[in-house]
Amino acid sequence: MRKMYIIMAMVVGLFAVGCNDDFTPPATLAESFHNAYPNAVDVEWERERGHRVAEFKLPGVSNDCEAWFTKSGNWVLTEYAISYSELPDEVRSAFESAWGTQTPVDSVRWIERNGAEDVYFIEIEQVEDGVLVDVYLDYSPDGELLRRWVEVDNYDNVYYYL
Repeated sequence: MRKMYIIMAMVVGLFAVGCNDDFTPPATLAESFHNAYPNAVDVEWERERGHRVAEFKLPGVSNDCEAWFTKSGNWVLTEYAISYSELPDEVRSAFESAWGTQTPVDSVRWIERNGAEDVYFIEIEQVEDGVLVDVYLDYSPDGELLRRWVEVDNYDNVYYYL
């Protein structure tokens, strides 16, 4: 019986270690990140969907940022939590034309992409078919609606742009 408990403890321990995606980046990746974001604080690294992701705060810009890199260390995109008032005028105008000025906004994110146009995510709640759902609206900087989608469990909209 004791042997069984030991084996179970080992399996649980291996499972717990296997689920931890935190890691220490190679020196070249850490240096690239530091050069791009010299004022970043509270930096934590993890592996996610085949990428290396630095979660950090950038004083004066955002307290919730993620910089995504390829395995080889190439920068892909950076996601920043921003306020509604920080959206480009064209994005706010397009949103308000479609949804009105009274629609509560849950969150706003700005995605800066390598070699591609920025994207702005606006998350709202609305009732669809009698159910309260989270709706995500993706806009280009000039206010064009790129995509509208309703939240699906265990899905993150940033993966669409990787």
